[in-house]
Amino acid sequence: MANSGNVEVLFAPSIDGHFDNFLVRLGFGVNPGGLKRAYRREALRLNTKSDAELALIGITRDQIPAHVMRHRFPHHAPSPAR
Repeated sequence: MANSGNVEVLFAPSIDGHFDNFLVRLGFGVNPGGLKRAYRREALRLNTKSDAELALIGITRDQIPAHVMRHRFPHHAPSPAR
């Protein structure tokens, strides 16, 4: 078997846009910068998972911010997949 020498490097898509959209939907009265800093590490960890792995825990990539902040904002938590 010949080795072509190609290396494929995959990067997870940015989570920042999803975070910003979620925080905008929360509205006034929240500190978006502080919330983003507090929950970013967990969101980045989940963002490295494949779509199939996220589906196993019942969320999609755009639901990651709501999922990591579900204890603070339970009314915005993603509904379990059926």
